[in-house]
Amino acid sequence: MAIIVCCVVAALVVIGSSPWWLPDIVIALRNRIFARINGPEGLLVPGPQVTVEHFRQLYAHPAADGRSKGAGLSDLFWYWLCPGPQVHQEHLEPGPRYDDVARTTRKILARPKTEVEAMVTTVVRDYLKELDLQRPRAVRLRELMMPIWADFYYQLVFDEPAPRAVRQLIVDNANDVITALKCTGLRHLAVRDRLTRFLREAVDNGRIPHPLPASLTAQEQAWFLQGTFFNTAIVQMSEAMTHLFLVVAQNPDIQQRLREHPDDDPYLDHVLDETFRNYPLFGIAHRITSADIAVTADLTHCPPGQYSASATQISIPLASRIRIPSSPIDGKPSAPGRRTTSRSG
Repeated sequence: MAIIVCCVVAALVVIGSSPWWLPDIVIALRNRIFARINGPEGLLVPGPQVTVEHFRQLYAHPAADGRSKGAGLSDLFWYWLCPGPQVHQEHLEPGPRYDDVARTTRKILARPKTEVEAMVTTVVRDYLKELDLQRPRAVRLRELMMPIWADFYYQLVFDEPAPRAVRQLIVDNANDVITALKCTGLRHLAVRDRLTRFLREAVDNGRIPHPLPASLTAQEQAWFLQGTFFNTAIVQMSEAMTHLFLVVAQNPDIQQRLREHPDDDPYLDHVLDETFRNYPLFGIAHRITSADIAVTADLTHCPPGQYSASATQISIPLASRIRIPSSPIDGKPSAPGRRTTSRSG
């Protein structure tokens, strides 16, 4: 009997302490899986070859611009982001098609700050009216945020509030995406396809009040809207708000300053910068080099065979797969309200 009690107590201790040790194990396991999928040629940055001092220069280098071609890891992203990954802005290679899609994204997102703030305020207020705030209950913050951003991005795209049924359609798809992205479930094609059909009908019936990328077919335009605004935007904004809430909740001094100085935008920017530096939204990012890169004291573009070995610390060849893990790049966690990084780069 005593042995059983001890086992039960030990199990409860392990389960109760899991928030402190389980996340690091899961992230490490995911990174190992991603590294294996991406192949042995993957270059870890920062790492033994490219140090943290060179990270910003390397990531901003014009030859570190490939997003998907040649990377096995990209196929896994395509599975998560489907349908239409070939027109998703995060995976289009540089060129006229990418420029066309990126230009459309910017035009839809470009709104005056006061208009965006008013829109978000209205969306949040209306959503809170739907919730039963008198009855305490456990919620997942990410799922609490999704209807807000579903309505917000619907309004950006359609210039009108989202009907509740359509909002739920968007939320169901976004939740399905992030569940698969976190490796805790599979993608469900029926959920995905319902939203695709809705957006294709909207495109065909001229309900989108913005010019869509001319280089895309009608089906690809629907995929573009789904991938950019109703997959990635909602998932990342919901995750970002969850990270921000958790950080602010653990720092009463930040809460107090934000309450006392609601118009202090630079301070809020610092809180956002440090929150996402310490707690990034995803486990790994990757780039594929489109030309040789010579890592010297000042990273410079070097055409193949034209750099000096004596002046070069490392040569990163064409088609190298650069892997960037989610841990803070400088390895130095800091208080979210304290500025340790610049906004450039």
